[in-house]
Amino acid sequence: MSSSSSSAFSRLVTVPTTGSTNDDLRVALSAPDGRADPLAARDWPHLSALRARSQTAGRGRAGHVWTTPPDGALTVSVVLRPLVPVERLEWLPLLAGLAVQRTLEPRLESAGWRVWTKWPNDVVALPEDPGAVADLPGWGRNRKVAGVLCELVPAPARDGAGGRDPRAGAAAVVVGIGVNLTQSAADLPVPWAASLTGLGAEPAGADAEEVLEDLGRHLADLVSRWESRDGDPDGGDGELGRRLRGACSTLGRDLVVTTPAGRVRGRAVDLRPGLVLRGAAGGPAGEGAEEFVVSTGEALLARLDSPA
Repeated sequence: MSSSSSSAFSRLVTVPTTGSTNDDLRVALSAPDGRADPLAARDWPHLSALRARSQTAGRGRAGHVWTTPPDGALTVSVVLRPLVPVERLEWLPLLAGLAVQRTLEPRLESAGWRVWTKWPNDVVALPEDPGAVADLPGWGRNRKVAGVLCELVPAPARDGAGGRDPRAGAAAVVVGIGVNLTQSAADLPVPWAASLTGLGAEPAGADAEEVLEDLGRHLADLVSRWESRDGDPDGGDGELGRRLRGACSTLGRDLVVTTPAGRVRGRAVDLRPGLVLRGAAGGPAGEGAEEFVVSTGEALLARLDSPA
């Protein structure tokens, strides 16, 4: 294990290999009652990070597990202690996805790709040339280049537990981020996944340390802007909310969303931060509901189409 200084993170620890950086941090941050331990803020303050060069039991949404080869991908988990109302923490996966999108787009633009977020926690690349890649069911021409997994460690039960440091007494969120850097297609688990170099990015653009530094800066900037709006991206001038929506490839598409309550079909029209479907069919809202907000689920294209 090594600890190094970083302009982007308050603390950066790198380990050769581990099962899951999210699991490691969740244990390190938690008191015996499962809530955030204020003393852990000394070692893992706001915007600290744990990076593994290889993961043997990385986790994604819905319990998906995968292994990453040494240095083929960037696997990192970031500790955030946001000073916002707890009900607004649900915006964090979208904010983290936007930070990843802003990091990767300059690295893929010269290769003819645009980078988007995909609700709820993916980052995808779409070719400017429609004929560059084949359409895949549910994904169209989108290729997944990164994923985000946010996990909450609730605030201590006792008010003021952090003493003079309000962040030490706040809820902690572990933001796990995985970026495909240099893997070959054979190293990736699904046909709709791709790495930066696999899409034509220059090798220098897929350097893990540089990607990590840029990612940390974008994440710090976006979280600061979000906190200044009391956790409401539509607060103030609404700029942050417009950026979140403008980067999201899911909006404006006809989708089939698999939720814990069943499948829902409709057109994605907004983020709240749940996905707002219009003309939704199926699900608890009933057939033909005018609007239905999905808080969790897997969204796939209802037909072979992609953002223009």
